[in-house]
Amino acid sequence: MPQLIYTVQPGDTLYEIARLYGSTINEIADVNNITNPNIIYPGSVILIPVKEEDIETPPGSLIYTVQPGDTLYIISLLFGVSTQSILALNNINNPSLIYPGLKIVMPKEAVNPFQPIEPGLVRYTVLPGDTVYKIARRFGTTVISILNANPGLDPYGLMPGMIINITIPENATAIYKGSPKNMIALTFDATYGDNQTYKLLQILKDYNIKATFFLSGIWMLNYPQLVRAIASEGHEIGNHSYTHPHMTQMSLAEVNNQIMRTDALIRNITGLSPYLFRPPYGEYNQAILNNLSSLGYITILWTIDSLDWKAPGTDQIISRVANNIEPGAIVLLHQSAAQTAEALREIISRLKDMGYDFGTVTQVIDP
Repeated sequence: MPQLIYTVQPGDTLYEIARLYGSTINEIADVNNITNPNIIYPGSVILIPVKEEDIETPPGSLIYTVQPGDTLYIISLLFGVSTQSILALNNINNPSLIYPGLKIVMPKEAVNPFQPIEPGLVRYTVLPGDTVYKIARRFGTTVISILNANPGLDPYGLMPGMIINITIPENATAIYKGSPKNMIALTFDATYGDNQTYKLLQILKDYNIKATFFLSGIWMLNYPQLVRAIASEGHEIGNHSYTHPHMTQMSLAEVNNQIMRTDALIRNITGLSPYLFRPPYGEYNQAILNNLSSLGYITILWTIDSLDWKAPGTDQIISRVANNIEPGAIVLLHQSAAQTAEALREIISRLKDMGYDFGTVTQVIDP
């Protein structure tokens, strides 16, 4: 049965949506893990099972409703398919003139970036070096809860690539600093401009340092080649929202949309599965933290803000980092700041002289 990907509009009810598309409330609730059919939120993305005879599509197809700001290029990246394959299935005369509300049949190989997530569980892909203890510490839960969520799991038999369930802690927390060891994480937020990216990558390569880059969706759409360059150098990539909004002023459904779109871009452009999230402007509340956790994300802030975005001068950037450094520190930098590349070599040299090693955020927060 085809499934229509639909974004809930203000004033929508599940009854009206089901009636409009010839589905039922129970069918929609079941496929979307909706526990209370009377409560849906504008901005939520849901799946609607539709009958083949009502919409002419191949059996089991995904049907996407174009949203404001979408282009065929954006849709192709979100679903991990080519624009040509979308055009081949749809009677679109001018690819540049798609419009909000237009329904597009996706190729059979398309992966739905808005797939409903089972409430209360994170589906986690085991990384090299992971142990159940490390994973529990990273997600703020316990070894026992992980073992209970994965009957038959051998805690000594974890293998990279395995997918396990992790129960969500009741109150998620934001991480500002890693473990108290002489290792620090350099992190770069990317939202605007290509600017210094290649210079930064070369400097990090010269010192054999792996950093963590938090990428926004709009940046990835503009610079997919830079995203691939970051990934090919072995750096860690985190989610930094889709449009860099003030998330505390948004509904949780809108927050979900921001996260899921960016998640899809990271996966489809790099092949990586992100689980680190940095909120724009460092703004969050408890509801957002818990929501991010339910989506499989750890919220990462920073120990030291270099203030490079203010362009205070390279000396100021260097001294602010070096004078405030501490074991386990997470340092905030920006790939588009004009003075960051010039300051980076001296920052690394000074911290190395002080006895610090460098790692990704994952390496630094591991116990």
